[in-house]
Amino acid sequence: MVLRALSAGEERAFRKLYDHYAEKVYSVALLHFKQPELAEDLVQTVFLKLWENRTGLGEVQSFAGWFYTLTRNTIISTLRKQGSQASYLDFLQQRLGLLPVYPEQDLVRKEQLQLIRRGIQQLSAQQRMAFTLQCDEGLSYKIIGERMGISPNTVRVHLFKAMESLRRFVQTHNNDKYILLCLYSLAGLKNFF
Repeated sequence: MVLRALSAGEERAFRKLYDHYAEKVYSVALLHFKQPELAEDLVQTVFLKLWENRTGLGEVQSFAGWFYTLTRNTIISTLRKQGSQASYLDFLQQRLGLLPVYPEQDLVRKEQLQLIRRGIQQLSAQQRMAFTLQCDEGLSYKIIGERMGISPNTVRVHLFKAMESLRRFVQTHNNDKYILLCLYSLAGLKNFF
């Protein structure tokens, strides 16, 4: 209903989607760019692209998946524009944890990942398996379901419960909100939507 209204050019529908997704896009952009101004610019760019492509939204099967792709592609495009190929690769290596920028950042990152790993160990066996298959192998709900012998909807439920459990675990063991963003980044951008 909201997508049809947006397709028709209704600004209230656009505002509703903006209110729902803007903060999530900003959080992901801030993880990648580390600068609030760049993150804010990215949010504006993503929503401008959403508005420009509104007429085709009636054909979209999964808005969350479509919006995820739009956000991801905008981040990648912006990163490429920010500098040379070498600096782009250096940035990606840092984001993937291959090159620490400063030794203390490496220590903080290791502590954060250690806390998340402890949280993963607290999950039920089914949740842990679904979470690991999605994070480590990047598998779809369908393929995870086939491997686990359960339906894709059951996989979705296990992953949702796993993320909720991990979020609570991290919040009770650490007050740093950045680690929650790391958790969502670890699980993939799709979990924001």
